[in-house]
Amino acid sequence: MHIVADSDLFRRLAFDNPWWELKVDTKIQFKNPPKRTFYNDFFKTYTDMPLGQILALAGPLKAGKTVLLRQCVAGLIESGVHPSSVFYCNMTVPSYTATDVTRLFEMFCRRFHHDNNAEIYILYDEVQYVKDWEPTLIKLSKIRPKARIIAAVSSGAPAITSGQTSHEGQIYTFVLPPLTFLEFLRFRETEKRLFGDIGDKMSNKMSLRSNIISALNAEFYRYINFGGFIEGIIISKEGTPAPTFIRDSVSDRVLHKDLASLHGINDVQELNRLFAVLAFNTAQEVTMDNLAKMVGIAKNTLRKYLDYLESAFLIRRLPRVDRDGKRFQRAVSFKVYLTAPCLYAALYAPVPKDNQLFQRLAENALVGQFLGTPEMDNLAYASWRGGSIDLLIMNPDTDIPDHIYEIDWANRYGRPSKGPDKLVSFVEGTNRKAKTYILTADIARPASMRSIELTLTPIALYAYWLEREAQL
Repeated sequence: MHIVADSDLFRRLAFDNPWWELKVDTKIQFKNPPKRTFYNDFFKTYTDMPLGQILALAGPLKAGKTVLLRQCVAGLIESGVHPSSVFYCNMTVPSYTATDVTRLFEMFCRRFHHDNNAEIYILYDEVQYVKDWEPTLIKLSKIRPKARIIAAVSSGAPAITSGQTSHEGQIYTFVLPPLTFLEFLRFRETEKRLFGDIGDKMSNKMSLRSNIISALNAEFYRYINFGGFIEGIIISKEGTPAPTFIRDSVSDRVLHKDLASLHGINDVQELNRLFAVLAFNTAQEVTMDNLAKMVGIAKNTLRKYLDYLESAFLIRRLPRVDRDGKRFQRAVSFKVYLTAPCLYAALYAPVPKDNQLFQRLAENALVGQFLGTPEMDNLAYASWRGGSIDLLIMNPDTDIPDHIYEIDWANRYGRPSKGPDKLVSFVEGTNRKAKTYILTADIARPASMRSIELTLTPIALYAYWLEREAQL
């Protein structure tokens, strides 16, 4: 039998790094899909981060991490970095997984004569397949102090919120979530049709056509049922219906048994059964006791499964506070959300706008707009005997709610005879200055009750504006 030689591996590396063949006079034409709104922040984070720090690009499968890495390569070369100083390696390639990750890197360095002080850019894709990848890359960064290293990971990320660091600050996490609503509109090229020309980044105003909320809600419905992943939108543009992608692709490609096995989970059917139950109960409060009984899984195993599903960016749990906005010392209840509401359609079926379940999926979509932001760690909800508040943003300094949300897809608070008494009482008892929103289907107006200022606004418009405002 023949032994795989370094020259054989390097040919495969060269195949994955075609830019190594670029010459000084080569006209560079990178043909990539449109960039996600996270690209600029990601590229700046990577190029500006302290030397020796590793950037972990974390997010679910099919979120577009590989495309983002490729676009990053293009950005580096377009900014003047020599093509032979950029190394990309996808660790799902079978010939790589049987090889020491440092060996592949050293082959690249020897080929282009990069010494220990060379300024080089290293991008590892799906690095979770490398055993002990974190200490391995930390060691590599110390050997090559001027190397800038990205590690894209789909499960077992060092952290699940953008901006968090681990390993004594040596690894910085950047989360790439499923598509936001704003990105969905841009990939479908409907944002401009709905809102007109909003290219002026210095303006915080947007023009609203008459009847825009109805058209926006139609897009919101598509987003909730079909729009969490770029591939589904691209396929639908080419003629294949997006529902086919959701049914046949997302449902069997997001839950990969090999990723679960990396985390010591052998009973994938049991894991899938739990995920199906959680998806069915998205945006609802769950207790560990009830969940354990429902799925027939011991609590210790259940916690392990929940941690894995969260580390694989399939679910996100929110903590509970009481009617006074105080946290519980012992967390026995939490709210669970899918990271993309379209996963519900993948497991069950698309949900009509007039179905009672749609309100929960709309709430799920709202939470999804925070997934790629540091603010995600500040989200919570409140519940007590006889009352609840759908969503809160807790102030990280005071630990009291400064944004309070009630979801009202049925527009029940738009009727004169109905008032949000429990919502107002909660605001009175926690923070009267909190920005308080009632997120409706299509009602937009200011209101007040017992001197508490309220804003009624369509949830689709608010979900869009959350990220739009962040870009101004």
